[in-house]
Amino acid sequence: MSNKRNKEEMNQDSESEEEQDSASENSDVDSDGNFIGDKELQADFEGRNPEDCDFHGIKQLLRQLFLKSDVDLGGLAQIIISQNYVGSVVKQCLDEPEEDDDEDDGSDGVFGITTVVNITKKKNEPSIQQIRTLLTTLADDNADDRTKALVKKILADDSQHVGLVINERILNIPAQISVPLFASLQTELEKAVKKNMPYTFQYLVWICKTYNTGDDSSEVLFANQEEKPIADEALASFDVNVTEQADLSQWDYEGGALTPYRKVLIFDGHKFNNLVRLIKEEVESV
Repeated sequence: MSNKRNKEEMNQDSESEEEQDSASENSDVDSDGNFIGDKELQADFEGRNPEDCDFHGIKQLLRQLFLKSDVDLGGLAQIIISQNYVGSVVKQCLDEPEEDDDEDDGSDGVFGITTVVNITKKKNEPSIQQIRTLLTTLADDNADDRTKALVKKILADDSQHVGLVINERILNIPAQISVPLFASLQTELEKAVKKNMPYTFQYLVWICKTYNTGDDSSEVLFANQEEKPIADEALASFDVNVTEQADLSQWDYEGGALTPYRKVLIFDGHKFNNLVRLIKEEVESV
């Protein structure tokens, strides 16, 4: 299958050598271990079909999302690659092809992953079994009674297919890249459905990385800014404090502290196109 090339260019001025050295010495990381310093780079990125060589890069991105949860991330990465006709990885555009190197599998070049996995159809896969158990456990521990019942209902009914949306990237890749990635995902899902493949979802589960500010959690920040407006469209949602799983529990934000959370959102699957529209509008408004 030929790679699709949905480019999202980043044209940023590099800092001076002195500023770069300073950023390196004083760099910060967020609670998931991502670099949050001020160093700017100039690079072009594009969306491509996942390939075998992307395995380690995809697995690393999944670790950002699931942290220390009991999920076989390698198994999940393999599923994502096996359905490479749906979803994209973000790779850096190279002006000139690199020389072949048998020792370089390209795994370090994965900067993002956007896809959806059918956790009903693939429920017998060990990694998917673990994700389904995780969702039930997290709901039992953190959700209200109505949401707990909904989670149990959608996971128990095999006639109602549930899709797990995965939208993950390294911190410094801007939200603008999400627009062509989700546009491609829309098209790919439509083509798959026309071929009678199991990508018609009655429900979607979307796990967002968020941070709460202050003791009263008065403000919620989304690690992926484009996901902010979709939260209001959810049938149900709940928040999970992942401080104990994160390598660093907090970092300063305008004099305060950010506490890492995961926001689990459940959507009517038929509203996916509307969610993509909201994402596009959010990105274009920035």
